[in-house]
Parts: sequence; structure tokens; C-alpha cells
Amino acid sequence: MNAYRLSAAAIGLAGLLLTSIAGNASADGVKGFEAYEKGDYATALKEFLPLAEAGQTSAEAAVGQMYFEGKGMAPDPKQAARWLEPAAAKGNARAQYLLGKLYLSGEGVAAADPAKAAALTKAAADQMLVEAQVDTCAFYYQGVGVPKDLVQAYLYASLAAQQGSQDGTAILTLLSQDMKPEDIAKGDAAVRAWKPVLPDIQDPNIQ
Repeated sequence: MNAYRLSAAAIGLAGLLLTSIAGNASADGVKGFEAYEKGDYATALKEFLPLAEAGQTSAEAAVGQMYFEGKGMAPDPKQAARWLEPAAAKGNARAQYLLGKLYLSGEGVAAADPAKAAALTKAAADQMLVEAQVDTCAFYYQGVGVPKDLVQAYLYASLAAQQGSQDGTAILTLLSQDMKPEDIAKGDAAVRAWKPVLPDIQDPNIQ
């Protein structure tokens, strides 16, 4: 199983926007979200772009994701990175996750940087983004951008499995078969001790 493989649902825009739109009650943001849900990507981009240009984190991430996925336009990794970078710097988990993928592949950024990809993905995983938890497990399992560490891989697979991820559950089963009992015990202890990490920098547009 390739732990980097994404389903269409894994990069759905709904998870990115629901909380911030509900908190911000921005009419344009709501219109953009509704247009996106209807498949009217041109209108969605038209609504999101002014908010992104004004520095609203969720809108920056939404525009970046649309360019990343090619919703309403051809995929454009460079434009995706342009909008994902500021949102990721302000702690948006979805932006961190997608930007991590660009740094892993080297698309849209100056050069591939596996260490930065792993750090961004872990930051999103630590905010409980389940897809990022699966990918962080893969980074630690394969030793990509971080030292190979089965205990950390077990931790993030467990966290993803607890959120109902089938990939996380499958990887956790494989790890349990490969790891020594003492390392599994360390992994279980790490799961019990783990707590989500919220970003230090909050979006000033969200009250």
C-alpha cells in the first residue's frame, strides 16, 4: 500500500472551510463555498480571491487548493504554492499538508525539499488532519525527510486509525506485525501521551 496515495475525498474543500466560514460569517466566503459545492469553480474562485488577497488565511488556503487540484482551471503548482505558503505559515493545516506535497515533489517550489515536506505534513498531522497523519506515518516508516522511526510511524498510524482512516488501520496492522513488542509498547505509550498542537499564529480575520 502506498501511504502517499490520496483519495478524492482526502483533499475535499469542505474540511478546509467549514470551521472558518462558520466563525467568520463572511458572506463572500459562504457564497464561494456554496459555489464550490455546486461545481461552479469560476464563481468560487471569484469569491475567494479578494479574501485571499486581503490575507484571510482560509481563503488563501482555498485558492491554493483550487490551483493544486485544478478546479476550474488547469492544475498550477506554482500558483498553488503562492497561496498555500502564507496560509501554511499562519498555521492552516490543509495548506501545510498540500504545500508539503509540493515540497516533496518539487513542483511549484524552488526545489524538492523532503525535510520541509515532512515538517509541514507533521505540523498538519499534529492538528489532527487525518490524511496528514497517514502521510507522516509514511515519512517515518520510509525515512523520507526524517530519520526512519517505526515508533513514530506507529504513533501516527494509530492516530489516523482512531479517526477512522482505513489506510491508518491497514498500516497499523502491518507495523504491529513487523515491530518488536517493546517498540509497540513505546508506540502505545506515545499514543496515550499525544496531544494536538495548535498553531501559534491565529488568523486575525477569525474571531
